Amino acid sequence: MEKLGIFYGSNRGKSEFTAHLLKDLLKDKFDVHIFNVSNGINEIHSYNKIIFITGTYGAGELQSDWIRNLEVLKKTDFSEKTVGIIGRGNQGFFAATFVNSMKPLYDIIIKNGGNVKGFTPSKDYSFEKSTALIDEEFVGLPLDEMFMLEETKSRIIDWLKKWLI
Repeated sequence: MEKLGIFYGSNRGKSEFTAHLLKDLLKDKFDVHIFNVSNGINEIHSYNKIIFITGTYGAGELQSDWIRNLEVLKKTDFSEKTVGIIGRGNQGFFAATFVNSMKPLYDIIIKNGGNVKGFTPSKDYSFEKSTALIDEEFVGLPLDEMFMLEETKSRIIDWLKKWLI
């Protein structure tokens, strides 16, 4: 069974919850391993299929554990890796920075030769702007459990079907 690594950073446990939901959805097709980036990201080299999960904090910043690992990420060769990104945000209260945290991860992956999958059309979201957009698509899957909680699981399933399963 092919291995898949899920790497998340979480302050309040929501990204961790998402990581475990993903594992439950993927466990029949992949050998899934979950890593909290607060413990580092050295294991990333062992995986060619990867999912990154980050929340968006403050004025659109990455979660703090991801920030601490950016230098290691910048030195990682992604050329044989396919990566999906999930960004957690709040399009109501933080509409001007909605899921901005996905973009720095995307930029590093692309710069280092990786393949990012799972772009999501922005038309089903209500926000002012986001740096995580390319041609009206998010560079991953935005999740807003404050204003769109009831759609979270179906969005994740649809996103996985588009690029992974």
